Order: sequence, then C-alpha cells, then structure tokens
Amino acid sequence: MSLFQLPQAPTHEPLQLTWLSVIQLRLKLQKPFITSFGRQDERDTLLVMLRTQDGLVGIGETPSMAAPMYDENYLWADLDVLQRFLIPTVSEQLKGVICCFDDLESIFKPVKGHRFSKCGLEAAYWHLVAQQKNVALASLWGGRAESVQAGFSIGAKTLDDVLERAERAIQAGFKRLKVKIWPGFDRIVLEAIRNQYPNIMLQADANTAYDPFSSEHIAALKTLDELDLLLIEQPFAENRLLDHARFQAEHNLKTPICLDESIRDLNDVRQAIDLWRLFEVSERLVINVKPPRVGGYWESVRIATYCQAHQVPCWVGGMLETGLGKWMNISLAAHSAFNLPGDHLQPQPYYQQDIINPLPTLRTDGTVIVPSGEIGEIDWETLERLQVARFDFQVN
Repeated sequence: MSLFQLPQAPTHEPLQLTWLSVIQLRLKLQKPFITSFGRQDERDTLLVMLRTQDGLVGIGETPSMAAPMYDENYLWADLDVLQRFLIPTVSEQLKGVICCFDDLESIFKPVKGHRFSKCGLEAAYWHLVAQQKNVALASLWGGRAESVQAGFSIGAKTLDDVLERAERAIQAGFKRLKVKIWPGFDRIVLEAIRNQYPNIMLQADANTAYDPFSSEHIAALKTLDELDLLLIEQPFAENRLLDHARFQAEHNLKTPICLDESIRDLNDVRQAIDLWRLFEVSERLVINVKPPRVGGYWESVRIATYCQAHQVPCWVGGMLETGLGKWMNISLAAHSAFNLPGDHLQPQPYYQQDIINPLPTLRTDGTVIVPSGEIGEIDWETLERLQVARFDFQVN
C-alpha cells in the first residue's frame, strides 16, 4: 500500500458547533426483510445531528441493527459510544471546532471498532461541509456521475414471495437483482429467477451462512456457478478470508466472490487483493463497500480508489437506511470507481414513513439521479413522530 497515494480530504472553513444530538427513530418496513440471520418487520436507527453557530444543520445516519447479528455493532452499543465517547470528545477535545477531516479522525482513533457510530457522526460532518461550501456531497467525495445504476435486494422466505418481488422489480425497471440465500434456499430460488429472466443481472448474497468445511455446503455453492451469476456475496464467515480465496481457486469458480462482512477498512481490502493474487484468481474478486461497516464515507472513498487502482470492481451496499442514508450512498456511488449497481432503493419505499423528501426514485433505464445540490429536505414532523428518544449535548 506504500505505492498507493491516498486521496486527500477536501478542505473547508472551520465549523463551530453549538449543539450535537443523537435521535433514535423507529420505522416500520413496508414488507418484512429476511436474511440468513433473521427477519425484520420494523427497524430502529440512529441519527446524529450537528448544529453550527451560523445555523447550519448536518445530519448523518448510524443504521445499526437492534441486535449484533450482521456484525458486532448494534444500536444500543452505538448509542452508548456516541453519548459516552465520541460526542463528548468533540466538545472537550476539539472545543466544538472542526477545522478539517483530520480533526474528526483524531477523535475516532482512540475508540477501537464501533464503525457504525463513527459513520453517523462523520456523515453529519460531511453534510455540514457540503452546505458550507455550497456543493453537492458527490463532488466532495470525488463523484462526477449524474446518475448511478440501482439494484434491487430481495430478502424473502418462500420461493413464491421471491418470484413475486422479482417480478415487481423487473416491471419497475431494475436491471439487477440480488437474492438472499442460505443452505437449502439457494439454487432452487436462483435457478427459478434465471429461467424466468435469462438476461437479468443476478447475484446471490449469503451473509456468511455457509460452512467452508461442510461438503454439502461446498457442493451447493459450486452448483451456483452454472447460473451465470454476477457474483456470490460473502458465503463464509467474516474472519474466513483465506477460505473464500481458497474456495474460489481450488474449485475454479468462475463466478466472482464478493466480500462484504470481511471488509472493515482499507487494510482488509489490501489483504484480500493480495490473497486473491496469490491464488491467481484476482480477476474474480469484488468488494461491497458499505460506509457504516468501514467506519465512514471517506474510508469508503479510500477503498474505492484503491480498488480502482488495482482493477477490482466494487459497489455501494446498503443497510436498510432511511432516505437520508440512501441519498448519501447514491452520492458516494457517483465516484467512477463504483462500477456495479448498488443497493439504493426498492420498487416501493422501504418504510411506511420516511424522514426526507423527495425519496430516491428509479428511472426507466434502471438508474437513479445523483443529487447536484442538497440531498433532500428533512420532514421534521415525520421525524418527530418516529422519534423514540433524543439526547442533546451543548458545546461548552
């Protein structure tokens, strides 16, 4: 990585904060979202809000899950870290003044892990910077695309339900489908979609559901190679990077393996690329970049730039964010390094009520417009209605 030049964060005038807030929301999903590790009918999320002395308000999202099922992060721990460590440090160490991105990183460094918490605070910071400089978020992060490709993620428990959601997605204009799979619910559902829609971009997401030492699991995964998939995402546990690369090479899997939970920062990406090269399968590696999972949007830019320099495809994944988080992810995806469709929206809104207007909408060509200015207007009435708790901190 010594030969790789990290991108430099944009400069800005000092931000003098007066108030910092953490808001807990509870939103109901339009339809249950099912993965290998559970079902969600409603979802709590955290917003971090920063207010400056000149009246700017920046908001970022910490889209943690209620329980540590996706990874070790979960809402109550993230809430505690924000309240007990990150926000007090902004007030006490920085005296409420953020002069550059390095200031923010300086308060993140002593706190090990808790990347979702850091992402929410960092996202609010970038929201402020964009307003202060009167530029789009995408341009701050090096993005130039006016629109980005959007894929549809299907998490359902029955074949009929998956096919029904796939049909709605195709009719809505989506050009890429992602299906959540697990042992016993893999080939049967993917083959059914492939037979019905032979030309659709189709990918599978296992969310660590398979055991690399199970002959049945390995056999099941190998049969997926016959279905012309765009990629197979994270079949094994997050700490089994070697097993992913070995599986790809030893079974000569032509379908690329995409890493999700295994990627927590740029160093993980560097190690993955080196490992795939050692096994001589580097052209079959893909990286899913989720800003909360890697600790923020600037680390996401670093990862994307590194992938681009090493000719590794990457794309922006999602964590069932609100419209606010989705707009930020779409802005990130405008960077030229992101060259596969991202998880940006559904045929209908994720939630029965959302906190921002307008919500991202799909165009007939399967893309969504990248905001050229503000990412949207917060619906404060709905936000207050969905609010479960709020914690305010005044800068001393």
